[in-house]
Amino acid sequence: LKSLYAPWLGKEAYALTTLSLISVWQFVGIPMMLIYAALLSIPDEILEAAEVDGITGFSAFWKIKLPLILPSIGIISILTFVANFNAFDLIYAAQGALAGPNFSTDILGTFMYRTFFGFQLQLGDPHMGSAIASAMFAIILIGVCLYLFGVQSRMRRYQF
Repeated sequence: LKSLYAPWLGKEAYALTTLSLISVWQFVGIPMMLIYAALLSIPDEILEAAEVDGITGFSAFWKIKLPLILPSIGIISILTFVANFNAFDLIYAAQGALAGPNFSTDILGTFMYRTFFGFQLQLGDPHMGSAIASAMFAIILIGVCLYLFGVQSRMRRYQF
């Protein structure tokens, strides 16, 4: 019980994990609702036909339900990927612009903020801050393009 009172955000080893768990708890609701809605949208006729063919249980999920909800999982993955780059607000509110003890929770968003605007005695450099923001944009763009051209093109082959 003593470990529950540890300074979770004050220790370098636990700060990023603690903020990650907070973020997961904060953003698990919408993906869960979207996946649940996708599962509810599967027609009963398809599941009944699979039962007649002898596909039940985990096999029915793996062979029927998962391919049908894959587009929803793809959109959720993109939303989560982009939201991870938008975690600046949580880290700034919990740890400040220095991102915790010895920059242990530093991400590109907090690094860009510190570089662009400066912090304490450090002067801001708009050119370097803009370069970091451009790198963040490029990473997000590459991730979204990989999804669109890789996963979406594969899903087009499976449509009826």
